[in-house]
Amino acid sequence: MNKKNVIIICILIALVALPWWRINHNSEFFVEGVMSHLSHLGDWSYQDHSVSISGDIAIKGVQFKPRGYQDVIQVDSITVTTDARDLLFTKSTDLLVKLPPELTVNFNHVQVVKTNSRLLKNIMENNYYPMVVGYLGAYGCGAGAGPSFSAEQWQAMNTLQPAFDVKLTYALVDEYNIDFNLNINSSGNWFVTWSGGLARSSNDDRLTFHDTIVDTLYYYYADQGFNSKRNQLCGQDKKSSFSAYRMSSSEALQQALRIYAGGEMSPKLANQYQRSLQADVEYNAIFNLKEPKYIFEFAGWSQSELFKNSTIEAALGEQEYQAVELSKIDHLDLDIETLRRDMEQREAHLKKQEQQANKPKELIRRIKTHVGGQQTREYTLNNWSDAIGQSVKIKTKRGRPVFGVLKAISADQVTVSTRFKSGDATINISRKDVLSISIAR
Repeated sequence: MNKKNVIIICILIALVALPWWRINHNSEFFVEGVMSHLSHLGDWSYQDHSVSISGDIAIKGVQFKPRGYQDVIQVDSITVTTDARDLLFTKSTDLLVKLPPELTVNFNHVQVVKTNSRLLKNIMENNYYPMVVGYLGAYGCGAGAGPSFSAEQWQAMNTLQPAFDVKLTYALVDEYNIDFNLNINSSGNWFVTWSGGLARSSNDDRLTFHDTIVDTLYYYYADQGFNSKRNQLCGQDKKSSFSAYRMSSSEALQQALRIYAGGEMSPKLANQYQRSLQADVEYNAIFNLKEPKYIFEFAGWSQSELFKNSTIEAALGEQEYQAVELSKIDHLDLDIETLRRDMEQREAHLKKQEQQANKPKELIRRIKTHVGGQQTREYTLNNWSDAIGQSVKIKTKRGRPVFGVLKAISADQVTVSTRFKSGDATINISRKDVLSISIAR
C-alpha cells in the first residue's frame, strides 16, 4: 500500500471518528443539561448513559427524589431522541444550559420503590392527578380519605404499585410558542394524553418551561383494564351489580357537587358520567383556563382547583363536545334528610372558605402578556399531499391536536398513524373537520 492510499484511509477514518467522538463527548454535557432542567422537580441521579450515531441517548439506572419527599421513584431508563446535528455542532457549554428547539423524551418503567411510602400514599389519595383526570370512580365506593380508594382497595385491584411509561414530545413553533404532547401509559390500567401549547414571555435563546404560560389543555383518556377491575370491586358492595354501583357513584358525586360547588349535574350529564365508568371507554376533554397561568403556578393546583378555574368541554370517544355546566339544585327532588345533610355540610364548607378568605393574603402576580413572533419552525401546508410520509400536526375543529405520520389523503378523509394506548394506530379524520396540516422545519 503506497503512502497516498494510507493518507486517504487516515482521512476517511478521521472523517468518521471525529464526528462520532464529538457526538459522544457532547452527549455527556447534554445529559447533564437535561437533568439540570428537571432539577426544579427534585433530585435526579443516574448510573451511566450511551449514545447512538443518530443522536439517540439512553440514560440508565435513573432515580428521582421528588421535592419535599425522602422517597425515591425508580426509572429504568430515559431515552432522549434529538437531532444528531445538535450534538455535533453545538458548543459543549451551551448544551449544559440550552434545550434544543424540538425533542422527544421517554421515561421507561417509572415506579415508586416502596409500597408503604408517604409519596405513594399521597399519590393514591389524589388518584394519580394530574396524570389521570377524575377520581377514577371512587365516588360511592372509595374507602380512603375524600373521594379516593384505600390502600386495601388498590391492592385488591392489583394497582397498588403500578409502573408507567411516559413520553414527552415538544417543538418550538416560533420564537414565542411551544407545542407539546405528553403520553402516560399504565399497562393494564389506562392510557392518557395531555397536549396543547405553551407561550413564552420572551424569545430568549435559553429554552425553559418553568416560566411558560398555559391557557388551554387537551386531554384524552383510554381505559386499558382498570375500569373492569374497579367495577368488579365496587360491584361487590352492590350485590355484584355494575348498574347499582354506577348509580350510587353518580349520586355520591351529586352530593359532593351540591355541597362544594353549589350545583348539580343535569340528568344528561349524570348519564354521561355513568357511561364514563364502563369498561373500555375513551373520552376527550378541553380545559380552557379562565385566566392564563404560568406553568409553575398551574402545577401547584389541586384537581378541584383545575375544575374551578376552567371551563370544560368533554366528549365520550369521538362524539360532539359539550360544555360541562352544573345546573341549579332541584331541592324539591331531594328528601328532607338528604336536604338537611347537604345544607349542614355546605354551611360548614362556606364557613371554612370564609375563614380562609379572611387570612392575610400574599401578593399574587397576575399574568398579562402578549406573545407573538416572526421566525417560525412550523409550516402550514396549502397542498396537504406534500406532507405524506412526514410527521405532522393536524388541527381539527374540536378536540386536541393530532400528532403523527401522515399516511394518505382522499377526497373525504385524512389518514394518520399515531400513538394510541400502548402502541401505534391508524386513524381516519374527516376532511371537513381538519383546519390545517403543518410540518416542522
